[in-house]
Amino acid sequence: MSPSHTGAILLKCSGRLGASEAEWRRVLKELAADCLPLGESAAMHAALEGDESYIYLFSREPGAITPAVLARVTEHARAEAVFKGIQIRAARLRPVFDAAGASSGEPPRFHYVVETDVVPEHEADLNAWYDQEHMPGLAACPGSVRARRFRNPDASPRYHACYDLARTETFGSPPWLAVRHTAWSDRVRPHFRNTKRTMFKRLFEIAL
Repeated sequence: MSPSHTGAILLKCSGRLGASEAEWRRVLKELAADCLPLGESAAMHAALEGDESYIYLFSREPGAITPAVLARVTEHARAEAVFKGIQIRAARLRPVFDAAGASSGEPPRFHYVVETDVVPEHEADLNAWYDQEHMPGLAACPGSVRARRFRNPDASPRYHACYDLARTETFGSPPWLAVRHTAWSDRVRPHFRNTKRTMFKRLFEIAL
């Protein structure tokens, strides 16, 4: 899939996934058809540790994802049997950055997410660092399939950076570590707040 600056609704799910993949595919297609304007794709990921899953419903028109759409998707999801016993927290994600990675032709088997707030007086520096150095640098690492960054306009954490990876070894590779340990990184990172980092396994992505 080529970069397209899609917006998304993210369903953060806590609990055991009991349904089959086929059932999840069916439910997410129906959920998007019923609730999501101009749907592009749906993707589902399971954390490598713990019982957390992230489900993205991507839209070709970020501006169409309004608070009302978010509420409707959340309400419909909670009514589906596959979500029984699962706690859902939903967020709107507005696109900020989207780039194909050095390994864009490979299957994205893993999904690494960094969610964070930032000390307000350092927000401009964080955004410049992410978009000018950090995201392009990580996208250029071998094994990186796609790098995207979003802003959550409604709640904390405000920023959501995610990387589709062909293999987990990319995460600790010398090129990846070199991008993480720059002078600009050292200046910005101490001002992160409420930061959460999670590695997921890609379960599937479907076109809508």
